[in-house]
Amino acid sequence: MSQATLTRRNFLMVAGAAAAACAATGCSNMEQQKPADTGNDQPSEAGADQPSEEEAEIIHSSCRACISNCGVLVHVRNGRVVKVEGDPIDPMSKGRMCAKGLAAIQALYNPNRMKYPMKRVGERGGNEWERISWKEAIDTIADNLMEIYEKDPMKLVISTGGGGNPQFFGLHRFLQAFGGGNFFEPGCAQCYLPRMCTQPMLNGCNDTSIADSTVGEIYYTETIPSCLVMWGTDPSQSHVPSGGRAVNDLRMKGMKTVVIDPRFTPDAAKADVWLPVRPGTDVAMANGWTRYIIENKLYDEAWCVKWTNLPFLVNEETMLLYHADELGIGEATDYVVWDANTNAPAAMPWPQDDSLAPVLDGEFEVDGKKSRTAFRAVWDNCAEWTLEHTAEITWCDAAAIEEAVKLYCEGSPHSGIGLGVATDQYAQSAQVPEGVTIIESLMGNACHQGNTIQSRKNQSLGTYFLFPFNLFGPTPLSPTEEVVSRRLGIIEHKGLNYWMASHIPTIMEAMNTGEPYQPEMWIDRSGNKLAMIGGASTFLEAMKKMKFIVHMYMYPTTTSVELADMILPTAEWLETAYGADRCNVWLIRRDVVHTFEHVDETLIWSWIVSALADRGHKEAQMAFDPENCGVAGPYWKTYDEYKGYLAGFMSKSFGEEWTWDECCEKLPAEFMPMEEWITSSYESYEKEDPETGLPAGFATTSHRMEPYAEAMTITGRTGGPSGASFWDNYVLPPASVDYLPLPHYEEPAESPLNDTEFPYVLTEGRVPMYHHGTLRNVPWMREMYPVPQTWVNPVTAKEIGVEEGDWCFVESRRGKIQGRIHITEGIAPKVIYQERFWNPELLDSDDPSRAWKVMNVNMLTKNDKPYNPEFGTYTLRGFTVKVTKADAAPEGVWTQPAEFAPWLPEVTDETGGGYAVYDA
Repeated sequence: MSQATLTRRNFLMVAGAAAAACAATGCSNMEQQKPADTGNDQPSEAGADQPSEEEAEIIHSSCRACISNCGVLVHVRNGRVVKVEGDPIDPMSKGRMCAKGLAAIQALYNPNRMKYPMKRVGERGGNEWERISWKEAIDTIADNLMEIYEKDPMKLVISTGGGGNPQFFGLHRFLQAFGGGNFFEPGCAQCYLPRMCTQPMLNGCNDTSIADSTVGEIYYTETIPSCLVMWGTDPSQSHVPSGGRAVNDLRMKGMKTVVIDPRFTPDAAKADVWLPVRPGTDVAMANGWTRYIIENKLYDEAWCVKWTNLPFLVNEETMLLYHADELGIGEATDYVVWDANTNAPAAMPWPQDDSLAPVLDGEFEVDGKKSRTAFRAVWDNCAEWTLEHTAEITWCDAAAIEEAVKLYCEGSPHSGIGLGVATDQYAQSAQVPEGVTIIESLMGNACHQGNTIQSRKNQSLGTYFLFPFNLFGPTPLSPTEEVVSRRLGIIEHKGLNYWMASHIPTIMEAMNTGEPYQPEMWIDRSGNKLAMIGGASTFLEAMKKMKFIVHMYMYPTTTSVELADMILPTAEWLETAYGADRCNVWLIRRDVVHTFEHVDETLIWSWIVSALADRGHKEAQMAFDPENCGVAGPYWKTYDEYKGYLAGFMSKSFGEEWTWDECCEKLPAEFMPMEEWITSSYESYEKEDPETGLPAGFATTSHRMEPYAEAMTITGRTGGPSGASFWDNYVLPPASVDYLPLPHYEEPAESPLNDTEFPYVLTEGRVPMYHHGTLRNVPWMREMYPVPQTWVNPVTAKEIGVEEGDWCFVESRRGKIQGRIHITEGIAPKVIYQERFWNPELLDSDDPSRAWKVMNVNMLTKNDKPYNPEFGTYTLRGFTVKVTKADAAPEGVWTQPAEFAPWLPEVTDETGGGYAVYDA
């Protein structure tokens, strides 16, 4: 390959131009292939001339424009993708697609795509680059990694993000093959993990995220939930063809809905009750619901006694529940109840001693000390939260709160609560799912028809194919206790260990101080960390101190320009192979085209491991040996080997073992009938466990639902709810503060109740055109939503002195950005909404850093203390801001449809000689 030095002015034009010319079907990234004839035709769906009349091949696949994996039909003609449409076989989307998925062709053939690996020339941030081969790229990375490995493997940091075809656990797998290091993902502790870890830990079932595809109940319209509460989730915008469609269908069939959200979303517009909760006060709302349910005796007492830990006695000194051996009345596996028959404490074994009459609500003397039932502890925790007090703190109407609780309770035990991203994004992120678990437990809303809490085949298996080696048990490559305990921030925020992650602010602190050690190398696979990280300006300054930074993505972003020393061109989802189980159906994603030197990130990590193995790296060599890898299997050296791994995993659901080609012939397909898949969860806790002959119960330590969250307290003291690390048997040192077993409300650190300088409170939220930082350079998406709207209530607009369409400044104590005013009753007075944003059109300018600074909400957000104790969540919502009128739009920002024309695909170039190959 010839090399060319690129300056800032021609960087985008040369490095990413004309990806439309590159398509060729059916070739592995590992193979050197002659490129297909590009011709001069271009599909009208991509915005150019009509293609030839040759009949298109229609291929089943699975979208990855967000994490949902909706089924799609891909039309390929003359080696090019010319159309995408929904696949009716998908039981969740039923042939629908959203704008993000329909943007696939413009994303695939976008002129901004990176074509080749590039390395920096000149100063970091100067935006000058030189093309290199994949061999040089991988060898350079491997050499730097070997240098790190020989000093201290923990000095490596790797990261990913939710947007742009991510394969999250592939990075954990890589760290195990490397022998140490830190992993982070911006959404981890701020988006999904607080719910995804906390709720299953306490309810022993799945988490309850509609927008993240984990609530299968809404896709079976033969059993209609009585009432669905959408709490901080908006499937009509974040999960349009699947969750949004399903909720709409159920609503039309009679399902009642409650929406708890500061914004008047499309779901709120159709809801029976909308509660526009003040950002950051969801725990107050949950405690208010709990008090109302208990005070009015709406709970299911028999369920609570038999199937929850609420009748168990609390050791007030330890905050844990008593075990019978502590009092000398039974086994260590038995809990303790107060028996009304004997008026004394008694051991309660699993599943139940029917001779006992457990008291649900009471306070007693046990072993000379005061002890409450867990139920009484819950009541004491929520006693102050009358409807009036809850309304005062949450800025909602007391009568509306009461109406919402009644709707939910009247529909029980066939109601459910679905949590969303909003509650994950401030310092009480773990406490909201705790509060919701209490509510659901009180009403017995688990594993019945209509409940969001179910125990079915785990739908996330199809999302995370690249399991770390020890996910299903220890292997020779499992991380040691020393490695886990040295992950940055893991001792204080042990919930991160559920994802084997490190704490972003602690990584930044280590970069700035060198304590407890100095990270030196960062490999990032994501779109734009500088747009997605809270407190982005402090993140930039910290990461500048890394000695070597590699950025993998489909096109250059501000992270590439500001920080990277090397950038690697990754594949769009139409160029990758993958799979997803959607309810009772396995979908298959097929790499229908390959363009230029774009490579699936899975293969990039594999190439790096292979290069390390060639250099004598012990763990990397072990990673290719099946005896060291357990169920997850060994690494692969070719894309065909990887696809064979996927085929083996998917075909197991059918009791067979298929090749990749056989998978392409047989999938998508049902692995069990929908009705059987749905009903398999109903009353599953009562069904006999074939191994024990006892009821299966719930997958918790007590076999019951655990609204009294001692599991969280135990996790803080040891590493996991069973008294040891999540993945291994060793015990980590305790956190400096206890994780409390009940959700106490704390007023946000920046509160509009007492902040006169910054009098408004800001919230974020998704729009249906984008997923995280993606698609801001896709012209049709930007036509629909060219710049972020700043939502203000008419009362607030009058205070500020702005009108509809005015430009404004939004400012916090950390930064100042711009937005365009949208005046609406759909946001409460004193609340401001703005979507995070970045502007690729500013990359090729005299000041590329403006691309992530001028309208990026994360210039305003907080990444400093207080953090959520359990997960280290920093504050992305519920902090204070002020808003003032601006004279004009930010200079250089595109707002008109015609301005986005340069981003339309054009046939202007050949592929450059074939597909990427790394040959050690």
